Amino acid sequence: MLLTTLALVLAQTAAPAPANAAAAPKSAGGPITVAVEAPATASDPVRLWTQELKAAIAARKDELRLAHPGEKAELVVRVDSVSTANGGNVLNAALVKGSQVKGFNLSYPGEIGPQAEKLARNLRAFSDAMKAASPAPTPNK
Repeated sequence: MLLTTLALVLAQTAAPAPANAAAAPKSAGGPITVAVEAPATASDPVRLWTQELKAAIAARKDELRLAHPGEKAELVVRVDSVSTANGGNVLNAALVKGSQVKGFNLSYPGEIGPQAEKLARNLRAFSDAMKAASPAPTPNK
């Protein structure tokens, strides 16, 4: 009986929960590496989008990490263009994970910053969905 009680006490004290566990996002395996790319001849709105998105990614240290120059990123956000349509703006971009490329258009009114934060907040989920949708590797025979 004493041995069981001691084992329970040790199990509870061995791994205390962090104080901010409720506020911390649940990330499987640590932060993913993300790169944000734009064409070399990008327009000012595209450059602004890449800057804002990089800042939003850098702020989410628990789940995302910006790739260092020369480092291969797990997920690449390719910002292709920004245009104006129907009184708002449209971001034309793509998510690249391995050989998968998922293009998307994001229509938004107003400022880029809040939209970049929303996109950064959802990058982990998008990456996980792309990983789940990727075909299983075939063994070499």
